[in-house]
Amino acid sequence: MRILKTILEAVPAVLLLAMALLTSVSAATRYLINTPVPDEFEISRMLLSIVVCWGMAAAFYYNDHIRLDVFWGRAGPLARRILSRTGTVLSLVIVGIYSLALFFKVLDTMRAGLLTIDLGLSVWGFQFAAWLGTLASVAVLLAQAIWPPAHLVDEQPVDPAL
Repeated sequence: MRILKTILEAVPAVLLLAMALLTSVSAATRYLINTPVPDEFEISRMLLSIVVCWGMAAAFYYNDHIRLDVFWGRAGPLARRILSRTGTVLSLVIVGIYSLALFFKVLDTMRAGLLTIDLGLSVWGFQFAAWLGTLASVAVLLAQAIWPPAHLVDEQPVDPAL
């Protein structure tokens, strides 16, 4: 589990750093020598899609996503478990369908041989990396649907008077 946690944290962090460096270098070269880094915008855009997909997996891992606090705060422990499990299963279905659709998009892009304009980089590699992020989300959600996190099962009810 520690390896999964490290991967879910490291991949988006490293890619965000790469995006920041690429954008900074491109801005500097545009200012200093009047020439931007080739395909900087396209690469940054594709890196951002990878970051979003892997970040989604990390949010599901930490169970740090949006809840309906209006219902959650007033619900008892059994209702919280039911809400949590229902939300996890619903998220699993939605992200699973999205992951499947993205997989077919990766296959279509690979067959089409799409390349970036300046450097001729294969676009499907970036899409495949994003698909791996959605696959990680599906794996995390499946694990949470089967074995709910202990902090959700043992959570004490919140006193609305506080």
